[in-house]
Amino acid sequence: MKKAVLIDVSAVMYKAYYSLINMRNSNGEPTGAAYGFTNTLLSIIDKFKPDYIAACFDVRREQLKRREMYEGYKKQRKAAPEELIAQISKIEEILDGFNIKKFKVIGYEADDLLGTLSKNLAENNIKTYIVTGDKDLSQLLSENRKISLLGKGVGKFRVLETDDDVVEQLGVLPSQIPDLFGLQGDSSDGIPGVRGVGPKTAVKFISEYGDLETLYENIDKTKGKMREKLEQDKELAFLSRKLAIIDENVPVEVDVEKLEFKKLDNDRLYKIFNELEFKSLLKKLKIEAGEATIEENKKEINNENLIEFKKEDIIIIDNNEKLRDIEFADEIALLFNGAGVAISSNEKLYYISLYHNYLGATNCDEMLLKEKIEKCNVIGYSLKNLIKKEYIKEKNYFDIMIAYYILDSDSKYDLENILNSKFGIQLANYKETFGKEVIEKIDINRATEFYCKRVLYFENLKKSFEEELKQEELYDLFINIELPLVKVLAKMEKYGIKIDIKYFEKYSKELYGKLVKLEEEIYEMANEEFNINSPKQLSEILFIKMGINPVKKTKTGFSTNVEVLETLKNRGIEIADKLLQYRQYKKLQTTYVEALPKLVDKNDRIHTTFNQTGTTTGRLSSVNPNLQNIPVKTSEGIKIRYGFLAEEGYSLVASDYSQVELRVLAELSKDKNLIEAYSKDLDLHDLTARKILGKDETEEITRAERGIAKIVNFSIIYGKTPFGLSKEIGITVGEAKTYIDKYFETYENVKKFIDDTVEFAKENGYVKTRFGRKRRIIGINSKNKNIKNQAERMAVNSVVQGTAADVLKIVMIKLYAELKDKKDIKMLLQVHDELVFSIENSKIEEYSKLIKDVMENSINFENIKLITNINSGKRWSETK
Repeated sequence: MKKAVLIDVSAVMYKAYYSLINMRNSNGEPTGAAYGFTNTLLSIIDKFKPDYIAACFDVRREQLKRREMYEGYKKQRKAAPEELIAQISKIEEILDGFNIKKFKVIGYEADDLLGTLSKNLAENNIKTYIVTGDKDLSQLLSENRKISLLGKGVGKFRVLETDDDVVEQLGVLPSQIPDLFGLQGDSSDGIPGVRGVGPKTAVKFISEYGDLETLYENIDKTKGKMREKLEQDKELAFLSRKLAIIDENVPVEVDVEKLEFKKLDNDRLYKIFNELEFKSLLKKLKIEAGEATIEENKKEINNENLIEFKKEDIIIIDNNEKLRDIEFADEIALLFNGAGVAISSNEKLYYISLYHNYLGATNCDEMLLKEKIEKCNVIGYSLKNLIKKEYIKEKNYFDIMIAYYILDSDSKYDLENILNSKFGIQLANYKETFGKEVIEKIDINRATEFYCKRVLYFENLKKSFEEELKQEELYDLFINIELPLVKVLAKMEKYGIKIDIKYFEKYSKELYGKLVKLEEEIYEMANEEFNINSPKQLSEILFIKMGINPVKKTKTGFSTNVEVLETLKNRGIEIADKLLQYRQYKKLQTTYVEALPKLVDKNDRIHTTFNQTGTTTGRLSSVNPNLQNIPVKTSEGIKIRYGFLAEEGYSLVASDYSQVELRVLAELSKDKNLIEAYSKDLDLHDLTARKILGKDETEEITRAERGIAKIVNFSIIYGKTPFGLSKEIGITVGEAKTYIDKYFETYENVKKFIDDTVEFAKENGYVKTRFGRKRRIIGINSKNKNIKNQAERMAVNSVVQGTAADVLKIVMIKLYAELKDKKDIKMLLQVHDELVFSIENSKIEEYSKLIKDVMENSINFENIKLITNINSGKRWSETK
């Protein structure tokens, strides 16, 4: 029996749009809807392998015949986002490239077209699948018509085959769906239904009576307010049912033969995919020039060009005897899941079970496995944890995640996305496959297939990435900086840092007292108690009950964010000041003071996780806990740092760079005034203050004026506009513009550096750091002014901040090499431009000299010398 697929275009493209809402090409144009639509289309072809295929479009709501029946039909529905509308023509071109016939008829919805076409195909004995996200299309279900609902993730569908499937979804039979909507209505479509009747009640009535006519014939059996509602809205109920019935007789010519799915128009697809920069799709379908039959393209969709995964090829190793007999190759690919390891070696695929808690699995000795793996070079994904577990020691390793990050720091680094991007392989991720199941309850068969299916392609990924890294001149960055850093971070995470639990308990009580006092003061000012943490309640208190003039409106009401409260505080509104204090203390308490003691091990040590792929500029981030966000200058931030301490006989030593990003800016821009300031060890902020404020050397610069100059100096790096600068330092936009103009008059080459960087980004679509790191600058050539300006700021910031990040990484690797075998010193933390060490007390002076030497002399800049400040103390707060 032949098969057909009918696609509800709106449903597919909306889902794709919101799944990839931030995806853009190098011109800043949105492309996520088109990319996601195409991937879903390929999944449809792969799953259903249709002989016939068509795509059905909606028309504008003003053109719908149902509006003649009921003016409110779809009236409340929001217009499609502009960025989605901009992609519809691209989606139409993609459908043309697949030679898929498109249908759109004035007056009718896509649902009606799907009903009409599917009826015609079914009558021609063609089994038809309707791909949609709307469950109400289930009313079309019949022997030859099936409903395929879009699921979570690419290529996920729930096919409704029987009446029972529909009952499970909606609670009623397919034929009863219009009656169901007659009662409950559909707010998304503007179908009114009976006011006060929800889905549960509607299902109950239709299940009991079958249809609206029978329900109203037995209306006397319904009592009280429900009867009143039903009687009052009887006309609406029957009108709503009429609106919900899919029209299967749309006046449209249906020539089945013209729907036949034969071949792709590769020339057309090449043009549109190239314009949208869908390189992975071009590679996936091997589209270059000329036409290929759909059968050839289907092979690419099914990944037959790569190694074919077969479950029967997996060798299960579930005891030590089997494990001893294996001889691994010099280089292996592995993927560790906590309870087992998938390994590809010598063209064989193994799954080695380590724990009894896998159903039906016995136990292999972990030490025996380590002995075998540590002799091999390893290809893996996110290898840091395996280094911590000592599976990988000083042997060579290739981390797929890090390689992909270097090639495209703006992408997602999950393994499924990498495989899809490189080879067009679409796999469900862990959450989609196993849901909330804990690893101990996942049976060995599903686990082996999940992990082996991925590790099978690791050697292909390594080969592909090595070629691309060399081609993009990023291989040295990968081999000499990012890859060695994995090992450094693993050692730091494993060792951790000690905290003072009793101190945090005491400090928590102190903060609690402050919060209680602030609560009382806020309640007194508001003249009532309310939930301070509820934006809605706070908004009502401030702007309705207290009558304060609001600052900014959002979709849900008046905003009460920090920016708004700062504005109110500057107006002299005292409650805003108290609210800001309250939020600051509350954040400190929940994020650090209460949270940190819960994260310690048995030795009261915290083991933060350093994220090497967490930023687009190359800087490290950290989680559990996030130590990068601890306030540095505030008294409360210092109090949190006080809770971090050295073990007995040791001290914490912190070494941080002095104005590293500004020094990097001086080096890259080669600005003579910046270089002179640093070569003469002048106070740069003092110097800038004199220039922008017009003061000579005899006039005193106040602390406040120096603070303004400091903000201006750093604002240049972050591309702050006059408007942004004016808000930060509380001056007019005109004054802020004057400050920026005078800055560039003083440091002329900085302006040239910024202009050159932006121009390079426009020509190449990316920028480079001093050490070769690249970042794609999306939107740099956009016609949208806001997108373009943001991209320009991003370009400059990425070069400066990325270069500073590379400096820290190079230094960390060199220090690790110097110190890894020492027992009296450990590198513990990296926080922004600061490195924290634990050093045995008698060796502080010796190691401080070593650290300072490495940090200041490892990077040989042409014009600027890097300077570090080193301090020690029993507690982290004492090292500042």
